[in-house]
Amino acid sequence: MQTFNAQILKAVAAIDAKWKGQGYDISSYFTHDLPYGPDCCIPANHPPKTMCVAAVTEIIIEALNEYYGATNDKTPFQKLPMKSWRGGSKSDIRAHMFMYDGLGCHGTAHALERFGIGKQVPFAQLQPGSFINLNRAKSGHACVFLGYLDAAGKDVAVFGPSVVGFKYFSSQGKNAADGGFGYRWGFFDGHCPDALPNGRRRDCGIIRSDKSSLLCCGYMLHPSDWPAGDAIVKGVAESVVAATEGMDSLTPKELATEMTRELEAPDLSRFDGITTD
Repeated sequence: MQTFNAQILKAVAAIDAKWKGQGYDISSYFTHDLPYGPDCCIPANHPPKTMCVAAVTEIIIEALNEYYGATNDKTPFQKLPMKSWRGGSKSDIRAHMFMYDGLGCHGTAHALERFGIGKQVPFAQLQPGSFINLNRAKSGHACVFLGYLDAAGKDVAVFGPSVVGFKYFSSQGKNAADGGFGYRWGFFDGHCPDALPNGRRRDCGIIRSDKSSLLCCGYMLHPSDWPAGDAIVKGVAESVVAATEGMDSLTPKELATEMTRELEAPDLSRFDGITTD
């Protein structure tokens, strides 16, 4: 199966060129109203400010739009309709990406896997253009993985014993004049270097773990490898039933009703946008 990493990296470069440093706000999403392939639009609420989970969502949608512009292929937008990015039910990808209460979702890669359009992998198997949801002692973050780092903050091409961190792209920088989309150099707890040169900003204290609930890693599949739309719907329902206590006893009609019920918005306070620098 092909990954979508190359297109994700193109989207990172495009967003960095146009939307970097436009402001971080935990209750804001998307730097602008987002076209979705042939359709318009997934609305922003306080543009151009955004926050980390919304930033990763915007990157994915930008990558899908770039794919559509290059191929005119409408099928991914039919398999995963715009409503799924706007709604807050158990059947909507937004609820999983934003880790709504009760869904048991660990982050971007887990959400993509549940919808059959991505895979979770161990940290050691990541490639640039993958996704990470990280946790610190009292906060969390969602980002695009760009490469491994050693203890001095230098790039490491292949995972090995010298790796103690990773470079990433997301939205962060609460109260900073240039908060919003930008790069950070993240380090696992116990490996925070002194200030890095050339304005590179650290994010220290990241919990290193093989548990997806603490360090959720993975990638998006290329749209050519997405399942059929009905398979996506079936797979999401099965994942939710497996993760949600009591749902396995529902009748098919009750399950359909429960899957489309709008949920309360989650508490996003852990995504405070604060990094070491």
